[in-house]
Amino acid sequence: FEYYDDFSMWDTYRALHPLLTILEPEKTLDMVKSLVMKARQGGWMPIFPMWSNYSAAMIGDHVNTMISDAYTKGIDDFDIESAYKYMRQNAFETPDHEQYIDGQGRRALESYIQYGYIPLEDSVWDAFHKREQVSRPLEYAFDDYALAQPAKLLGKTEDYKILIKRSKNYSNVFDKQSGYVRGRYADGTWIEPFDPNIKSSFICEGTAFQYTWYVPHDVPGLIKLMGGKKAFLKKLDMFFDEGYYWHGNETDQQAPFMFAMAGNPAKTHYWTNKINSEEYGTGPGGLTGNEDAGQMSAWYVCSMLGFYPVCPASGQYVITTPGFDEIIIKLPGERDFAIKTIRQNDNDIYIKSGSINGKKFKRNYITHQDIMKGGLLEFILRDTK
Repeated sequence: FEYYDDFSMWDTYRALHPLLTILEPEKTLDMVKSLVMKARQGGWMPIFPMWSNYSAAMIGDHVNTMISDAYTKGIDDFDIESAYKYMRQNAFETPDHEQYIDGQGRRALESYIQYGYIPLEDSVWDAFHKREQVSRPLEYAFDDYALAQPAKLLGKTEDYKILIKRSKNYSNVFDKQSGYVRGRYADGTWIEPFDPNIKSSFICEGTAFQYTWYVPHDVPGLIKLMGGKKAFLKKLDMFFDEGYYWHGNETDQQAPFMFAMAGNPAKTHYWTNKINSEEYGTGPGGLTGNEDAGQMSAWYVCSMLGFYPVCPASGQYVITTPGFDEIIIKLPGERDFAIKTIRQNDNDIYIKSGSINGKKFKRNYITHQDIMKGGLLEFILRDTK
């Protein structure tokens, strides 16, 4: 198989790799095989492999997520038992000191398991990104959800139960009083002073407000923590209306699609259309922020296709307004999946109704299976919410 290296996985697991499971499943399979081979040769599944080496360059454990996403979508012609062995090892074990320094294993895993979050006392020195004690458990909680999916399919029931329980750990860094994720000490007290709109040492490349939306696997749980849909949507409106959303980095790129997941799809249609038109272009600086090995482009492609993988490994893509009148995706087996929009004028950016293969549906998402079977996804658009 073709051997791949240099996975910028903190970025690309979000949209690039899920997009490749549709457009280039054979390439995805080769990438999975490459990652499993790295694990066999090095003894640990890599976190952020670069230059044929381990590294702790970025946070999270998203190689596990990428493999889990591919496997749950039926890209399974690889040694899943071997892959699962190393993915599980990352989630449950810490390597010896020399290996850990070399970039193997999850950073601060022992604290995460002991407390259900990473206390501010654990400064995570042995990493390129140090501290960031709130962002890490948020990402690990999602990684645990993702790994739980192949565990369930493989009949590893006990692992599944533990991982699903751990996937709720995001709630341990959510401060209900302030309404934001927040740094926390080992005794459970919250950091003071606290401003959710400034960069903090306990947040990775962003602010607490931006990372508050990082619960891609349990949006209903996050809505509940915030006090219900009305409060959730009010805060999400403030996040966008007052300019706190930052498309130039990956920390909150799923946030525009959370309007739809909370019952207000028109806001998703509005904001994705606005981001596409304002943050991307054909001139200098046409890719906002850092391309990050394809993530920025993949976000744009998914948004223009009309669906985005908010939660990799779930098999679901949240719907938004496509950017073209007609799109045809060429699938394996000489099948096509077509996406068509019917609009009266260019101001029609809101979805009035949708159908798939002639059958109307009211879901805010389509599934991977819907796409890969082939067929027609059709939307009727209008210019008002």
